Amino acid sequence: MEGESSQDDDSPREEKTKAVAEENCAVAYVDGSFNVATGDYSCGVVFLYQGQEETMAEKGKDEELAQMRNVAGEILGSQLAMEHAIALGIKKIKIVHDYQGIASWCLGEWKTNKEGTRAYKQFYDSIKDRLEVQFVKVTGHSGDYYNDRADELAKSVIF
Repeated sequence: MEGESSQDDDSPREEKTKAVAEENCAVAYVDGSFNVATGDYSCGVVFLYQGQEETMAEKGKDEELAQMRNVAGEILGSQLAMEHAIALGIKKIKIVHDYQGIASWCLGEWKTNKEGTRAYKQFYDSIKDRLEVQFVKVTGHSGDYYNDRADELAKSVIF
């Protein structure tokens, strides 16, 4: 109705959260980070489901995966989001990412030349019958609230 909607900074967040509840589908914004000084990588996840927002940040432990720098964190975040959805009994998730490999390795569009990407693809293949995963690409560092939040979370555990 006319005059009832406002275009403030919160409206996109409210719309996304509302869409999650209507679709009975989780949305997870994932991002990764890498600390050159320490060689540590990490991920940040903003998990939205039924109007609730949950955040996760985790430092990676795989030394071989760490050679992939921030991509290692991107993979870790995506995998954590999928694992969390399965643990909650959710059947559908949208993984919102700013690094194309997150979708392309799972969907077979990119070759899995490294052990870390092969393991990620194997994980996805092992869960795709239990969890419908849709991948949504966004531009990083472009003012997307939840993508920026996932980036901050990733940085918070290694800087």
